[in-house]
Amino acid sequence: MNNIIPRKQWLSPEHILDDFFALNKLKGGEGYFEPRVDIIEKDDKFIFVAELPGVEKKDINVQLQNGLLTIEAKMYEDKESEVDNVIRKEIRSGFFSRSINVGQNVKEEDIKAELVNGLLKLTAPKIKPTGSEVHKIAIS
Repeated sequence: MNNIIPRKQWLSPEHILDDFFALNKLKGGEGYFEPRVDIIEKDDKFIFVAELPGVEKKDINVQLQNGLLTIEAKMYEDKESEVDNVIRKEIRSGFFSRSINVGQNVKEEDIKAELVNGLLKLTAPKIKPTGSEVHKIAIS
């Protein structure tokens, strides 16, 4: 699970460990793994872009529950026959899942999603803070 907090120190122990564990999740054959996700913050919205190469729209599930944005997808592979000799297998198949803690900072009913060329782009408008207005109090 990731938080939407920019990390300034790229050589911090937390960042190095995150990268190590992310690389380990990508190793291996079929099964569970996380897609890579870019998170961009603009003045009025967050943009999430997830790599989902080879995944069809019908196999993607995106949900927001209790401030947790979750992207899930299934990727199917062509099965080789028993006579095929697979020399190298690098294309992954299986179940993708990625959760990002967005807190209560986005308008869940206004999130837009589109899938183009293997990239899932989610645009989530920010909730404007309401407590910043200044009210003058009259003194009697």
